[in-house]
Amino acid sequence: MGPFRFKNVCIESMAVNLPDQEVTSAELEDQLAPLYQRLQIPFGTLEKLSGVKARRLWPRATMPSAVSTVAAERAIEKAGIKREQIEVVINCSVTRDFFEPATACIIHQNLKLPEQTAAFDITNACIGFSNGLLQAATMIEAGVVKVALVTSGETITPIVESTVHHLQKNNDVQRDDLLKILPTFTLGCGAVAYILTHESLSRTLNASKQKPKLIGAVARSATDHSDLCAGNADYQLFDNAQVSPLMYTESAKLMAAAAKLGGRMFKDFSEQIGWSREDVQHTFCHQVGKQVNDAFYREMGLDIEKEFTVYKTLGNLVSAALPTCLAIGAEEKGIKSGEKVLLTAFGSGLNSIFLGFVW
Repeated sequence: MGPFRFKNVCIESMAVNLPDQEVTSAELEDQLAPLYQRLQIPFGTLEKLSGVKARRLWPRATMPSAVSTVAAERAIEKAGIKREQIEVVINCSVTRDFFEPATACIIHQNLKLPEQTAAFDITNACIGFSNGLLQAATMIEAGVVKVALVTSGETITPIVESTVHHLQKNNDVQRDDLLKILPTFTLGCGAVAYILTHESLSRTLNASKQKPKLIGAVARSATDHSDLCAGNADYQLFDNAQVSPLMYTESAKLMAAAAKLGGRMFKDFSEQIGWSREDVQHTFCHQVGKQVNDAFYREMGLDIEKEFTVYKTLGNLVSAALPTCLAIGAEEKGIKSGEKVLLTAFGSGLNSIFLGFVW
């Protein structure tokens, strides 16, 4: 699909909301000590394979709408806009408050937005936020709205706890079983929100200062690989007595397929948007882990030295991972005006979206 081309879409603000509680990979492995000893797995394997040293976790009962609302409040304040100017709220998290209503509706109510402001969810695994950005940008470019709020709040504590419990109580778990479950422990909690605006409004808000502009995007869906990562439940309101959320991942196959898809994606992006590898000055890839990200860069032929990551200390924040990485990295890297920024998003399905921004 694509290419998508934009002339009038700006990132007005970005804001994150992260839990206070840090849980290290070593602490998770301590809870699995009998299993590790039975299978003769060295302690430290999780961090060695993934590069994830720690992740943050919310309290188990935390709702996605609550943490997204905090991020949204921060983004609104940073943007300096009035709430009634927001014309659409798109929530993109994998974890949701309910099957219905849409979590975006609860965020809409929490923010006391007007009735004229549309609210809906886009859920598409780890790539959902990029889908949300494309949807919001398309609405802005078409003149339907001038201000859009895109959010994601991932509260994965229940699936982490459920997975620990599953591995502790099942004495028949073997190495192959553990390898399919272990990627769950790379996950972390977090929330993020972006305000997107039409350039005409952005110029009014910022006088002479240019905000980052979305230039274009390409997208692909390699659904012949849709069976490589699957979670078994939409679980937010259930406790372990009713449903035990688990995720199974064929890591090696998924990594290989995603990397090859990334190679095809960058070829599309380069041809359609007109950026060469040398043109890209900063790259932000989905925050999965060391081995996965290394494979992406080898296949895409992009310079890994231009990458910024947060997965080592925050883990994989699911749909909030890539936008959180950009929000943090834009400040820490000190991206300069005029520099080209590439976001390479991947999600189970297997889906990919590449987005190009000029700062």
